[in-house]
Amino acid sequence: MKPGLTIWALSGGAAVSVGFARFGYALILPAMQADLELNYAQAGWLNTANSLGYLLGALLTILFVARLGNRILFAGGLVLTTVTLLGTGMTQDFQWLTLFRFLAGFGAAGAFICGGVLSGVLGTRAIVIFFSGGGLGMLLTGAVLPWLFYETGASAWPWAWLVIGAVCVPLSIAAVTACATIQEPSSPTTSTRWPWRHCAAEFIAYFFFGLGYIAYMTFIVAWVKHHTADPSRLAGTTSIMWILLGAMTLVAPIVWRSVFNGRRDGIPMALALLVLASGAALPLLLSNLIGTWLSALLVGASVFMVPSAVTGFVKTNLPPRAWGNALAVATSLFALGQTIGPVACGWISDLTGSLSSGLAASAGMLFLAALLALCQKPLPPLS
Repeated sequence: MKPGLTIWALSGGAAVSVGFARFGYALILPAMQADLELNYAQAGWLNTANSLGYLLGALLTILFVARLGNRILFAGGLVLTTVTLLGTGMTQDFQWLTLFRFLAGFGAAGAFICGGVLSGVLGTRAIVIFFSGGGLGMLLTGAVLPWLFYETGASAWPWAWLVIGAVCVPLSIAAVTACATIQEPSSPTTSTRWPWRHCAAEFIAYFFFGLGYIAYMTFIVAWVKHHTADPSRLAGTTSIMWILLGAMTLVAPIVWRSVFNGRRDGIPMALALLVLASGAALPLLLSNLIGTWLSALLVGASVFMVPSAVTGFVKTNLPPRAWGNALAVATSLFALGQTIGPVACGWISDLTGSLSSGLAASAGMLFLAALLALCQKPLPPLS
């Protein structure tokens, strides 16, 4: 593989682990709810199961990344995620669906964390490109899935998972091939100790990011459906919204390049979170087509820049041998917030009888995360 193609191929890991495995669920969720007769709490639980798997995967990455290395965990995570996406389309049993969502999250954690570490070996620009790869999954699912459900009905949701799993196969092969060419920064013979207390503001902000953003991504399609009476208009609105999300994610590396270049404090994360929170709040302020699409533009331009900011912060403040461990700790906090977010949003929405209440809470958490990130200072030099 040519060096210039390595990072683009590696970004297929983000497309599989996040763009398809996590965000694809938001597009398929309304069809699953209708066909399986799920309430909002049950729908949120399936995503929480995915997040619990992600949390366990992140915690195990802390323990094993130095011993096994980032490349093995990255490749293994992609294989597991792809297999379980295919499995999700082969059952309608709620318990099996819960298990497959859990395993998809478990595999995605290793792929996403270790992919970020490996991209850091290639440079700051590579970090942003890697995480933006998640937009490819959003772009493709947005172009196809809303029209699939419009033409065939809610019962077609298993086919949606099977198609997603099939697309993930070549993307995973390309990403695994790319990671084999990247130098391994972790080593079982070197110390991974690092000053975690000095990273508290950045990492706690990452927790609130996980808490807030996942509620928006999980339920925004259901919210749009609730506010759209015409089924044909719903398909077009949802498709364009998701295409805008994915397209802006791919453009984001250019937009944010100057902000991320060489900064060692929490400013990049704070700015990304501020844009994200504004985008999450827009549908509540403008509950029309323009508000929905403007929201998609802002969220797409910022959602993957938050993990990019955390990875850039770790890369510029810590030695390479600590990257895997530090990012696994940060991602564990993020995964904990991501685990709580969907079911909490679903519970609030069921309690109030309105998805708007849950979405308002998610936007508030994102604004709080931005304030916390502003408090993060560059780490003192390691002795």
